[in-house]
Amino acid sequence: MEPTYFKNPLDKSLPKHIRIGVWASIVSAVMLIGIGIFWVVHPAAAEGSFSIVPDTEAALSYAKITAIFKTVGDVLPPVFILLALGFYQFRLAGLFHVVTLLLVIVVDMITWASFVPDAGPQHILMHTPFAVPMIIAAYCFLKSSPKN
Repeated sequence: MEPTYFKNPLDKSLPKHIRIGVWASIVSAVMLIGIGIFWVVHPAAAEGSFSIVPDTEAALSYAKITAIFKTVGDVLPPVFILLALGFYQFRLAGLFHVVTLLLVIVVDMITWASFVPDAGPQHILMHTPFAVPMIIAAYCFLKSSPKN
């Protein structure tokens, strides 16, 4: 059995739509990992968003625990997507993008719409920059390629 090695997902010999999808995946991964780091660095941001008054040590601890879970949920999908790209599993990466859109972005939008006091359209639409590169990557990876 031959060992599998990581390959360059930006290889010039790949079709153009795959390279576009790879770049969109990289942008998406950087954004999601960045927001995951934000939740760890600023766990009290969740309290401010949801108008929770950090009046006790328990409330602060709860915010930190919530931030850790939020971080894991934001960072794991791009890690799996980057691994799939490294193994040239582009269709799998596209499916990961669709799942991430549904389980991370859509759920987060519903949460903001449901629980943030006085949530306006701008609070819901702020998730759009995270969704756009995922949609582009998923489309590029999941569209059928012409047969040669």
